[in-house]
Amino acid sequence: MKRNGAVDFWKFLYAAVIMCFHSLYFAGSEKYYFYDGANMVEYFFLVSGFLMAASVLKSDPANTPVWKNTWQFLFHKIRSLCPEYYVAWAISFIMKQTAGGLLPLRKICKHAVQCIWELLFLRMAGFNDYNANGATWYISAMLFAMLLLLPFFYMFRENFLHLFAPVICLVTLGYLYSVGGTLRGNTDWMGFCYKGLLRAIGVLCLGSICYIVCQKIKEVPLTCFAKILLSFAETSGYLFALYWTFGHATSKMQFVILLLFAVSVTISFSHQGFFACIYDNRICYWLGKFSFPLFLSHHAWSGKMNRMFPNDSYAQLFPKYVLLSVATAVSVYLISAFLRKLYQRWQTPLFRLFLRN
Repeated sequence: MKRNGAVDFWKFLYAAVIMCFHSLYFAGSEKYYFYDGANMVEYFFLVSGFLMAASVLKSDPANTPVWKNTWQFLFHKIRSLCPEYYVAWAISFIMKQTAGGLLPLRKICKHAVQCIWELLFLRMAGFNDYNANGATWYISAMLFAMLLLLPFFYMFRENFLHLFAPVICLVTLGYLYSVGGTLRGNTDWMGFCYKGLLRAIGVLCLGSICYIVCQKIKEVPLTCFAKILLSFAETSGYLFALYWTFGHATSKMQFVILLLFAVSVTISFSHQGFFACIYDNRICYWLGKFSFPLFLSHHAWSGKMNRMFPNDSYAQLFPKYVLLSVATAVSVYLISAFLRKLYQRWQTPLFRLFLRN
């Protein structure tokens, strides 16, 4: 699918909000930026659910078994996360073992062994031990939720979109609303799974529903006035989420913001808004690509700032934290680009080393 500039722009902005939100780990009793920044994750789940639906409906189910379609989709998804996922993990692991003082070798080795589940994307499957990078819960929840949903999606395409997805979405999100009134707490054990997994399942299904609505909007010939109204609704949803997240603590308003996100994401993907073409430029496309390294990289620092600068206030720590996070994200981006080119260059010789033909 061609890149969508609006989606890419807001991906970057919300990744930056999540970075600011995680400054809570060194804020102590001081007020920190974006009190409820955790709900920005819903935007990424929605986009992933939308793209999942688009991919499934474009595939040819005639000659390919469901299990093969499912694993091909997941392997392609994992491949798109690499090598950034592992580069960011390695940097975060090194920082956790060394920032503020080198940990004993015995403890470093123990942490390295415990991270096996994180490296295999299995945190939200229940294998949640020591984690080098806090952001990996999202990747694990997304992949595990897709593994559960995709077989049914491939088997019952139209029924899944129009019936199963709405039911699953309402049941999971309604359950989370009733038991806690919040989507936060991704590692809270719900008796049978982590809260983050239910969160991922519900919002991925909502993203799939957004795909249906988006296709309907694309079919309608809209006037210039109608496109202006769509752009207003799209931007208002995004901006209200920023406004509420900045100055308000976690509450049931998260679910309202999720609905606003669903509306805005649908409009963004429809490309029917009046300002849609303005977003479609190289800068927005690059920001979208950079959002993933930024999302993965700031966890290397958020929990270590007090240890590294024990006498600094939050006001002094925050700019250092942002600079270190952005610098780490740039490093992840550049190292990943280098490794990708290196792999493309040596892919054939590597295969010949292990495979006969």
